[in-house]
Amino acid sequence: LDVVLPVKLDTKSAADYMVDVLNLFRNDLEKSLQVRITDDDIRKSIVLYNEIRSGLEKVHELNKNNPGIINGKDLSALVRAAMIMDRNDYWKILQNVIAELENKGVIAKATKARRLIISGGLCSQPDIYHVIEDAGGVVVGDDLCTGSRYYQGRIKTTGDPVAAIAERYLQRPVCPAKHMDKNARATNLVKIARDSKADGVIFMLLKFCDPHAFDYPYLKESLAAVSIPSLLLEVEDQPQAQGQLQTRIEAFLETLS
Repeated sequence: LDVVLPVKLDTKSAADYMVDVLNLFRNDLEKSLQVRITDDDIRKSIVLYNEIRSGLEKVHELNKNNPGIINGKDLSALVRAAMIMDRNDYWKILQNVIAELENKGVIAKATKARRLIISGGLCSQPDIYHVIEDAGGVVVGDDLCTGSRYYQGRIKTTGDPVAAIAERYLQRPVCPAKHMDKNARATNLVKIARDSKADGVIFMLLKFCDPHAFDYPYLKESLAAVSIPSLLLEVEDQPQAQGQLQTRIEAFLETLS
């Protein structure tokens, strides 16, 4: 069972294709699991997923306004858990996390740490957050497949639920392996950086990931055009020695002083 998105996302044919793919996926699931998936079942799930995504955005806002209220590694784990846990169980946990952070936020101390955005695909180096924090920085936002791109955007709760899901897939912040407006990624990244009042952006470029490598030059230029400095770190899929990363991050933060 698989769902393959179209490469070009902003056409009428892409929307029609996406609906057909999701309906086929629904039928295949019904056959494989020997269940019937009704429109009402899908709508209930949409409501739950919207609540979870809104909750994750709430956590992001709390961290943005109170940098360090939750450390970056824990925040990354919280988002990843949303992708694999039973969603009803996860939603209960997320509500408790939000309540704890809201109480903690009242007494959170102001920090002089440099505010940073991480941009890339999969963040396979969760310890990078500790390296940044130890160097005097704090992650206040991201543009990651395993981060904000997962929870940005909501699904409409009216009309055809399959068409609503298709629309969200096509309109959410674009992955570099897909295409819409040629400036879509830069516009989104600059907006994230400005909204988060970021001092700089760190690109986590996974080795041999050509789509991200292809986009990097114009993303760097777009940030430079609005006076947002950036650093490129080339990383591997497996955890790696932190020494070199730490040295480069410390040097980058020095330039922001």
